[in-house]
Amino acid sequence: MALIRRLLCSSLLRNHPTRTFGTDAGNPGTGESLRNSMGERATWDTFYSRSFPNSSLHFDWFFGYDFLRGFLLSLIGDIAPKVYVGTPLHVVDVGCGTSDLGLCLYRDSPIPIMVSCIDRSEPAVLAMRERLKKGHPVIPQHPNSHLEYIQGDATDLNTFPSTSVSLVLDKGTSDALLRSSRLEACNMVKESLRILQPTGKLVQLTDEDPDARLPFLEKAGAGPTVTPHELGEKNGVLYYAYIVTPLLCSA
Repeated sequence: MALIRRLLCSSLLRNHPTRTFGTDAGNPGTGESLRNSMGERATWDTFYSRSFPNSSLHFDWFFGYDFLRGFLLSLIGDIAPKVYVGTPLHVVDVGCGTSDLGLCLYRDSPIPIMVSCIDRSEPAVLAMRERLKKGHPVIPQHPNSHLEYIQGDATDLNTFPSTSVSLVLDKGTSDALLRSSRLEACNMVKESLRILQPTGKLVQLTDEDPDARLPFLEKAGAGPTVTPHELGEKNGVLYYAYIVTPLLCSA
Protein backbone atom coordinates (compact mmCIF):
# COMPACT_ATOMS: atom_id res chain seq x y z
CA MET A 1 0.00 0.00 0.00
CA ALA A 2 2.80 2.41 0.82
CA LEU A 3 4.27 1.82 -2.64
CA ILE A 4 1.04 2.99 -4.25
CA ARG A 5 1.03 6.24 -2.29
CA ARG A 6 4.67 6.96 -3.14
CA LEU A 7 4.06 6.30 -6.81
CA LEU A 8 0.98 8.49 -6.94
CA CYS A 9 2.59 11.38 -5.18
CA SER A 10 5.86 11.13 -7.09
CA SER A 11 3.87 11.11 -10.34
CA LEU A 12 2.06 14.26 -9.31
CA LEU A 13 5.25 15.99 -8.32
CA ARG A 14 7.06 14.95 -11.51
CA ASN A 15 4.29 16.51 -13.56
CA HIS A 16 4.18 19.66 -11.43
CA PRO A 17 7.57 19.97 -9.68
CA THR A 18 7.10 23.59 -8.63
CA ARG A 19 3.65 23.19 -7.11
CA THR A 20 2.74 22.61 -3.49
CA PHE A 21 -0.27 20.73 -2.21
CA GLY A 22 -2.19 20.96 1.05
CA THR A 23 -5.16 19.56 2.87
CA ASP A 24 -7.17 22.67 2.11
CA ALA A 25 -6.95 25.79 0.01
CA GLY A 26 -5.86 27.89 2.98
CA ASN A 27 -3.18 25.52 4.18
CA PRO A 28 -0.78 24.76 1.33
CA GLY A 29 1.76 22.09 2.12
CA THR A 30 4.12 19.64 0.49
CA GLY A 31 3.97 16.29 -1.26
CA GLU A 32 3.70 14.67 2.16
CA SER A 33 0.50 16.66 2.78
CA LEU A 34 -0.91 15.29 -0.44
CA ARG A 35 -0.10 11.72 0.50
CA ASN A 36 -1.89 12.16 3.80
CA SER A 37 -5.03 13.78 2.37
CA MET A 38 -5.67 12.05 -0.94
CA GLY A 39 -9.24 11.19 0.00
CA GLU A 40 -10.23 14.79 0.78
CA ARG A 41 -12.09 16.89 -1.77
CA ALA A 42 -10.31 20.11 -0.76
CA THR A 43 -6.94 18.57 -1.63
CA TRP A 44 -8.00 17.90 -5.19
CA ASP A 45 -9.88 21.19 -5.53
CA THR A 46 -6.58 22.90 -4.75
CA PHE A 47 -4.60 20.63 -7.06
CA TYR A 48 -6.88 21.04 -10.08
CA SER A 49 -7.41 24.77 -9.51
CA ARG A 50 -3.66 25.41 -9.45
CA SER A 51 -2.71 22.91 -12.11
CA PHE A 52 -5.26 23.60 -14.79
CA PRO A 53 -6.34 27.25 -14.63
CA ASN A 54 -6.92 27.35 -18.39
CA SER A 55 -8.71 23.98 -18.53
CA SER A 56 -6.48 22.89 -21.39
CA LEU A 57 -4.64 19.98 -19.80
CA HIS A 58 -5.51 16.62 -18.33
CA PHE A 59 -3.86 14.44 -15.70
CA ASP A 60 -3.91 10.65 -15.45
CA TRP A 61 -2.88 8.54 -12.48
CA PHE A 62 -0.86 5.38 -13.18
CA PHE A 63 -1.36 5.44 -16.96
CA GLY A 64 -3.52 6.91 -19.70
CA TYR A 65 -6.28 5.48 -21.82
CA ASP A 66 -3.96 4.04 -24.49
CA PHE A 67 -2.54 1.56 -21.95
CA LEU A 68 -6.07 0.26 -21.31
CA ARG A 69 -7.78 0.61 -24.67
CA GLY A 70 -7.85 -3.06 -25.69
CA PHE A 71 -8.81 -4.23 -22.22
CA LEU A 72 -11.69 -1.74 -21.88
CA LEU A 73 -13.14 -2.42 -25.33
CA SER A 74 -12.96 -6.14 -24.59
CA LEU A 75 -14.92 -5.54 -21.37
CA ILE A 76 -17.59 -3.64 -23.29
CA GLY A 77 -17.71 -6.50 -25.78
CA ASP A 78 -18.21 -9.01 -22.95
CA ILE A 79 -21.20 -7.04 -21.67
CA ALA A 80 -22.80 -6.58 -25.09
CA PRO A 81 -21.92 -7.87 -28.58
CA LYS A 82 -20.83 -5.49 -31.33
CA VAL A 83 -24.20 -5.97 -33.04
CA TYR A 84 -25.93 -4.60 -29.93
CA VAL A 85 -28.69 -2.15 -30.89
CA GLY A 86 -30.41 -1.56 -27.54
CA THR A 87 -30.32 1.51 -25.34
CA PRO A 88 -26.79 2.76 -24.57
CA LEU A 89 -24.94 0.79 -21.91
CA HIS A 90 -24.31 2.96 -18.87
CA VAL A 91 -20.66 3.31 -17.85
CA VAL A 92 -19.67 5.27 -14.73
CA ASP A 93 -16.09 6.49 -14.16
CA VAL A 94 -15.84 7.20 -10.43
CA GLY A 95 -13.31 9.80 -9.32
CA CYS A 96 -12.63 10.75 -12.93
CA GLY A 97 -10.57 13.87 -12.23
CA THR A 98 -9.27 15.22 -15.54
CA SER A 99 -8.40 11.80 -16.94
CA ASP A 100 -9.04 11.01 -20.60
CA LEU A 101 -10.41 7.55 -19.71
CA GLY A 102 -14.15 8.25 -20.01
CA LEU A 103 -13.78 10.64 -22.93
CA CYS A 104 -11.75 8.22 -25.05
CA LEU A 105 -13.96 5.24 -24.22
CA TYR A 106 -16.95 7.31 -25.36
CA ARG A 107 -15.06 8.08 -28.57
CA ASP A 108 -13.94 4.50 -29.34
CA SER A 109 -16.79 2.22 -28.25
CA PRO A 110 -18.33 0.42 -31.25
CA ILE A 111 -21.58 -0.07 -29.34
CA PRO A 112 -23.72 2.74 -27.87
CA ILE A 113 -22.65 3.78 -24.36
CA MET A 114 -23.60 6.51 -21.93
CA VAL A 115 -20.44 7.52 -20.06
CA SER A 116 -20.98 9.37 -16.77
CA CYS A 117 -17.73 10.75 -15.32
CA ILE A 118 -18.16 11.75 -11.68
CA ASP A 119 -15.80 13.50 -9.28
CA ARG A 120 -16.01 15.35 -5.97
CA SER A 121 -13.83 18.15 -7.24
CA GLU A 122 -15.76 20.95 -8.93
CA PRO A 123 -12.62 22.42 -10.59
CA ALA A 124 -11.89 19.04 -12.21
CA VAL A 125 -15.43 18.68 -13.53
CA LEU A 126 -15.52 22.26 -14.80
CA ALA A 127 -12.12 21.81 -16.46
CA MET A 128 -13.35 18.78 -18.41
CA ARG A 129 -16.57 20.52 -19.43
CA GLU A 130 -14.56 23.49 -20.65
CA ARG A 131 -12.16 21.20 -22.46
CA LEU A 132 -15.06 19.74 -24.44
CA LYS A 133 -16.41 23.20 -25.26
CA LYS A 134 -13.12 24.76 -26.33
CA GLY A 135 -11.29 21.79 -27.84
CA HIS A 136 -11.85 19.93 -31.06
CA PRO A 137 -15.19 18.07 -31.14
CA VAL A 138 -14.96 14.47 -29.92
CA ILE A 139 -16.97 12.34 -32.35
CA PRO A 140 -18.11 8.99 -30.94
CA GLN A 141 -17.78 5.91 -33.09
CA HIS A 142 -21.43 5.12 -32.35
CA PRO A 143 -23.87 8.01 -32.99
CA ASN A 144 -26.04 7.06 -30.01
CA SER A 145 -23.22 7.32 -27.46
CA HIS A 146 -23.26 10.14 -24.87
CA LEU A 147 -20.81 11.67 -22.38
CA GLU A 148 -21.39 13.75 -19.25
CA TYR A 149 -19.34 15.15 -16.36
CA ILE A 150 -21.00 15.28 -12.94
CA GLN A 151 -19.85 16.72 -9.63
CA GLY A 152 -20.71 14.09 -7.05
CA ASP A 153 -19.47 11.73 -4.39
CA ALA A 154 -18.27 8.23 -5.36
CA THR A 155 -19.09 7.03 -1.84
CA ASP A 156 -22.75 8.07 -2.25
CA LEU A 157 -23.85 7.55 -5.85
CA ASN A 158 -27.39 8.81 -5.28
CA THR A 159 -27.47 10.20 -8.83
CA PHE A 160 -27.81 6.66 -10.15
CA PRO A 161 -30.69 4.26 -9.41
CA SER A 162 -29.96 0.75 -8.18
CA THR A 163 -29.18 -1.88 -10.84
CA SER A 164 -29.01 0.74 -13.60
CA VAL A 165 -25.34 0.64 -14.65
CA SER A 166 -23.41 -1.83 -16.81
CA LEU A 167 -19.84 -0.92 -15.88
CA VAL A 168 -18.16 1.03 -13.07
CA LEU A 169 -14.54 2.04 -13.60
CA ASP A 170 -12.28 3.00 -10.69
CA LYS A 171 -8.77 4.06 -11.68
CA GLY A 172 -6.92 5.00 -8.53
CA THR A 173 -9.93 6.41 -6.66
CA SER A 174 -10.05 3.56 -4.15
CA ASP A 175 -6.30 3.98 -3.63
CA ALA A 176 -6.79 7.65 -2.73
CA LEU A 177 -9.70 6.91 -0.40
CA LEU A 178 -7.83 4.10 1.35
CA ARG A 179 -5.14 6.62 2.28
CA SER A 180 -7.63 8.79 4.19
CA SER A 181 -10.49 6.48 5.17
CA ARG A 182 -10.91 2.74 4.74
CA LEU A 183 -14.62 3.21 5.53
CA GLU A 184 -15.05 5.61 2.59
CA ALA A 185 -13.24 3.18 0.29
CA CYS A 186 -15.59 0.41 1.42
CA ASN A 187 -18.62 2.66 0.91
CA MET A 188 -17.52 3.34 -2.65
CA VAL A 189 -17.37 -0.39 -3.37
CA LYS A 190 -20.82 -0.93 -1.82
CA GLU A 191 -22.32 1.95 -3.82
CA SER A 192 -20.71 0.71 -7.03
CA LEU A 193 -22.21 -2.73 -6.50
CA ARG A 194 -25.60 -1.22 -5.67
CA ILE A 195 -25.90 0.65 -8.95
CA LEU A 196 -24.63 -2.25 -11.07
CA GLN A 197 -26.94 -4.54 -12.97
CA PRO A 198 -26.61 -8.21 -11.89
CA THR A 199 -24.34 -9.00 -14.84
CA GLY A 200 -22.52 -5.64 -14.74
CA LYS A 201 -18.91 -5.22 -13.65
CA LEU A 202 -16.96 -3.12 -11.19
CA VAL A 203 -13.35 -2.78 -12.34
CA GLN A 204 -10.69 -1.40 -10.02
CA LEU A 205 -7.44 -0.39 -11.75
CA THR A 206 -4.43 -0.23 -9.42
CA ASP A 207 -0.85 -1.31 -8.80
CA GLU A 208 -1.82 -2.99 -5.53
CA ASP A 209 -1.09 -6.71 -5.59
CA PRO A 210 -3.76 -9.38 -4.95
CA ASP A 211 -2.49 -10.19 -1.45
CA ALA A 212 -3.61 -6.72 -0.33
CA ARG A 213 -6.50 -5.86 -2.68
CA LEU A 214 -8.48 -9.14 -2.58
CA PRO A 215 -9.00 -9.15 1.22
CA PHE A 216 -10.09 -5.50 1.09
CA LEU A 217 -12.64 -6.16 -1.66
CA GLU A 218 -14.03 -9.20 0.13
CA LYS A 219 -14.51 -7.22 3.35
CA ALA A 220 -16.09 -4.38 1.37
CA GLY A 221 -18.82 -6.71 0.10
CA ALA A 222 -17.40 -7.91 -3.21
CA GLY A 223 -17.29 -11.52 -2.02
CA PRO A 224 -14.56 -14.10 -2.63
CA THR A 225 -15.08 -14.31 -6.41
CA VAL A 226 -13.15 -11.23 -7.54
CA THR A 227 -11.16 -11.88 -10.73
CA PRO A 228 -7.66 -10.34 -10.79
CA HIS A 229 -6.23 -9.56 -14.22
CA GLU A 230 -2.66 -8.46 -14.92
CA LEU A 231 -2.69 -5.46 -17.24
CA GLY A 232 1.07 -5.45 -17.73
CA GLU A 233 3.98 -3.26 -16.75
CA LYS A 234 4.51 0.43 -17.33
CA ASN A 235 7.67 2.21 -16.19
CA GLY A 236 8.68 -0.91 -14.27
CA VAL A 237 5.41 -1.14 -12.31
CA LEU A 238 2.96 -4.04 -12.69
CA TYR A 239 -0.69 -2.97 -12.83
CA TYR A 240 -3.83 -4.98 -12.15
CA ALA A 241 -7.54 -4.88 -12.90
CA TYR A 242 -9.82 -6.40 -10.26
CA ILE A 243 -13.16 -7.38 -11.81
CA VAL A 244 -16.24 -7.78 -9.61
CA THR A 245 -19.64 -9.02 -10.86
CA PRO A 246 -22.63 -8.57 -8.49
CA LEU A 247 -24.26 -11.80 -9.65
CA LEU A 248 -21.18 -13.75 -8.57
CA CYS A 249 -21.01 -11.88 -5.26
CA SER A 250 -24.50 -13.07 -4.31
CA ALA A 251 -24.01 -16.61 -5.60
